[in-house]
Amino acid sequence: MLCRGIERAWSGGTPAWPVVVRPGAVEVRLLPLARPIRRRGTGSARRPVAVAGLVGAMFVALALATAARAQQDGRDLHAYWDGRCGYCHGDSADFARRTLGVEGGRLVGRHHRADLRPFLVNHYLDDALVEPVAAMLAAQVTARPVFRQSCSKCHDTAAEFARRSLASRDGRLVGVATGRAVAESLKQHGGLPAAEQAAMVGPLERVLRETGAR
Repeated sequence: MLCRGIERAWSGGTPAWPVVVRPGAVEVRLLPLARPIRRRGTGSARRPVAVAGLVGAMFVALALATAARAQQDGRDLHAYWDGRCGYCHGDSADFARRTLGVEGGRLVGRHHRADLRPFLVNHYLDDALVEPVAAMLAAQVTARPVFRQSCSKCHDTAAEFARRSLASRDGRLVGVATGRAVAESLKQHGGLPAAEQAAMVGPLERVLRETGAR
């Protein structure tokens, strides 16, 4: 999730430096204090305490950013989107269906009709993830939201369900707990019509790959 929570360096109980941590980047915003911090009975500023607070805040920021980077390198595109893009754009599938389209094999947006990829390059995405994220969004534009409509009340999002409960074995999508093929399980679980059962497996396989599963 996007680290919107602000870690503050505290100097004598007064918040000094809000540190906004975003996956892949650390942004430290220095804001002026409402009043200088001084020792009681003296006019000297408590510089050692303030410096220690700033250093502590920076360590917190760097630690969280390092964890976020490790997650990105695992190529979990859904976690990456949630952390980097979700705060402004919401769920990736909702965003794709609401604002994007696929024309002539190209992912396009409302204001980027030629091709959305050049925009993505300059819009906070890591360079190595521009093509994978664009492919994910294009697939979400064209896929029917069967899982969300029929399964999400019990199984959360498709990405979370895939991370927790699915695996690919011998070219088949199977349940981690049972080892049973998902295509077979759907015949007895969920009450989906046969046509929608077949339509469910392919998107779940894609989502599992997008979460970084091998």
